[in-house]
Amino acid sequence: MTILLPSIMALITLACVRDAVNAYGVHHATVAPTIESEIHDHPLTLFGKLISFTCDCCDKEGNSMPYLCGRNCGFWVHHNCASLPRMVKSIRHKHPLNFTNSIEGDDSEQRLCQLCVKMVDTNHGVYYCSRCNYVAHLDCATNKEGMDETFMQKLKGKDPIESIIMLEYEDLSFDGFTKEISYIVKRTEGEDKIEMAIEIKHFGHEHDLKLTKELENYVICDGCIQPIFPPFYSCAQCNFFLHKSCVELPTKMRHPLHQHPLILRLRRPKLGMCNACSCLSNGLTYVCNACNFSLDVSCSLMPERLTHDGHKHLLIFSSSTSTEKCSACNSESKIFRCSKCEFILNFKYATLPHTMKYEQHEHLFTLHYTVEDNSSEYYCDICEAERDAKNWFYYCVDCDYLAHPHCIFGYAKIDKEDF
Repeated sequence: MTILLPSIMALITLACVRDAVNAYGVHHATVAPTIESEIHDHPLTLFGKLISFTCDCCDKEGNSMPYLCGRNCGFWVHHNCASLPRMVKSIRHKHPLNFTNSIEGDDSEQRLCQLCVKMVDTNHGVYYCSRCNYVAHLDCATNKEGMDETFMQKLKGKDPIESIIMLEYEDLSFDGFTKEISYIVKRTEGEDKIEMAIEIKHFGHEHDLKLTKELENYVICDGCIQPIFPPFYSCAQCNFFLHKSCVELPTKMRHPLHQHPLILRLRRPKLGMCNACSCLSNGLTYVCNACNFSLDVSCSLMPERLTHDGHKHLLIFSSSTSTEKCSACNSESKIFRCSKCEFILNFKYATLPHTMKYEQHEHLFTLHYTVEDNSSEYYCDICEAERDAKNWFYYCVDCDYLAHPHCIFGYAKIDKEDF
């Protein structure tokens, strides 16, 4: 591509920008003749004609009025790319990410964006944390829903030197959130400086809860709405049960699915929908009242990197905004993506319990991931509807009885009275 001298570019800009604005309806505010870009060392000048070009920042084709470097660098970029910030902060990573035109010394052909879990070309513009070797697509790192609003507000107006100081920034004192417990210890027992609370007052129940170390019957935790296991806390008067781990949940948390801090609440008696798995729940829930956003306990505790019995490879939470279907149920929702193959798992199926009790069946059901027979037809023995052989299912080995997960579990995570 022929590089234009600065004086020629200036003449083109002055003569053509106004014509382009009139002809194509481009707003004056979007076509500043010269801009100071945060991602390039020199001023960028608008090329005042619509042309086809390849952006030197994102490596995507453009058919618009690009900005180009006035110092003969041969640097051509989209308007949007020219406006990218030099530094961003994702809610999913503890350090800021810096824009870089390429990652020096990186000859890997298999680099994954840590936000969407798709391939990324590190020979062109990316956002990068050199401390952690953490890389992200430009679009993924600048997605407003995933950016740390507080950090980005602090960054506004900072010069490059001040921005470097902010590299020491740590996530909004997130660790302080985990220290705020949701219960008061009433009595303890133990020896050798190892004590355990045997009676507590939890915000989610009116009576004191006592520690139980043995399980006599199949019961459901009123917090996460999953089968309970010892040790757990209970109120015998009300048949209220909480896993020890659910009792110890912090009252506030940060989660990669949402920008703002989430507060722990008990839904009961009302129902609320989880924004991760789309299930209704009346158990413990983390909520952001300002955004009407909520996560049930099971989804809130899911790690960003997941090892699941249903798949042999590591699964990573994906912030991708594209619509993709879960490999376990063929539905669309928030997903974990395999780091090595095309397998996708949504939050609902990632949080299914391994064993489940169905009220009209005497035995426990176990979650299965593949069909072991060669039958040409597959049906759910509860609803008697045909089911997809590729989808996960619950199975009673004693009765050779198969069922859809939603027929066993339902579309809601509701307390034990409904199981």
